[in-house]
Amino acid sequence: MAPGNTVLADRGFDISDSIALYGCKLDIPGFTKGKKQLDPNDVEKTRRIASVRIHVERVIGVVRQKYTMLQSKIPITLLQNDPTVQLTTLDKMVRVACALVYMSQSIIPPD
Repeated sequence: MAPGNTVLADRGFDISDSIALYGCKLDIPGFTKGKKQLDPNDVEKTRRIASVRIHVERVIGVVRQKYTMLQSKIPITLLQNDPTVQLTTLDKMVRVACALVYMSQSIIPPD
């Protein structure tokens, strides 16, 4: 995460304090919270988040489909931290898979 980034999350994920430490903003779809319907601002915000989220989910699907190691059970040994970089082996594997997909042809159509 880098300062100024926006993190998308589902309702109920109260991670705003955690990401604020990195200078990031949390974007969560609106929810009624006891009301019968969303106010117009929340409706527009939720619509905007959904339009971006579709692409995020598509990219995650491509990464998982292309790199089948991410489809199977993950050995717990891959979750041990590498003390030199504070990343697990699984974190490194996912980063490489995402980087390779990022360098491939875009799945998001141009505007």
